[in-house]
Amino acid sequence: MAEKYFDFDGISEFAKEVALKELDETPENVTNGLRELKRLLELETNINVPIDNELWLMNFLRLCKFKPESAKQKIFRHLNLKKSLNFAESFQYDDTNLPKAKGMFCGLKQRDKLGRRVIIIRIEQWDPKILDRQVLLNVTYPILNLLRLEPDTQINGWIFILDLKGLNYTHVLAMTPRLIKTLIDFVLHFLPMRARGYHIVNNPFFFQPIFKLVKQFLPEEFRSLVMMHGKNMSELHRYIAPECLPECYGGTAEDVELPLEESYSVVKKYENTLKHFLECEIKDT
Repeated sequence: MAEKYFDFDGISEFAKEVALKELDETPENVTNGLRELKRLLELETNINVPIDNELWLMNFLRLCKFKPESAKQKIFRHLNLKKSLNFAESFQYDDTNLPKAKGMFCGLKQRDKLGRRVIIIRIEQWDPKILDRQVLLNVTYPILNLLRLEPDTQINGWIFILDLKGLNYTHVLAMTPRLIKTLIDFVLHFLPMRARGYHIVNNPFFFQPIFKLVKQFLPEEFRSLVMMHGKNMSELHRYIAPECLPECYGGTAEDVELPLEESYSVVKKYENTLKHFLECEIKDT
């Protein structure tokens, strides 16, 4: 049932317009970009990548507005992060840890009015004692990777809502600089997707100094994407229309949340395809 909420086949007319206007995605650029990126990657003997998987290649070309050399550099950054942060050990398609993250992550069944995927993270459901860095990556990566199979999401990108309701000092103590740096690297640099915004809601007064700590790890170009709204949902609605949001965020959409555990049935169905994305690596020399 969950599969009906995903868009793996084709590109919507809206996304085609966005791709042309924002990414310079023309038939000529697609053909030339794919050909040149394949040529560049074939010259690299120390990497293992799915060079014949055009959806995978298009993911990076779209990020770089069809500049093959920039796409190659983005691929190498992706692979280097995977190796240096031992992401490979975390990225196993295993649903045994799902109960530990129940209620913490969900996506919305529908896109927002700009065609973006909306992902919600609820800190209240995070128990740092059972959901550590590795488990966090383990349970979230398969779903985020699944969205890379959607051409519309590659084009329109995604946005995150970080709901800090219930944030307490146990959570704060668990937010070590290492964990913060890892999560930022994971979301901003490792995941090759267009990040369109990070919206923090229900943030308590003591979160401000934590946010200052986080900001120092953020690249300059991403700082403008992070916005704190507190309990002011009208402010959130300036960026995400209430028609797309659940009631808890001042929205009017009903039955709009798709829990993480339901999405895993789709992950299982597309597991072989996703493994091509997972097995990309820099070879040991």
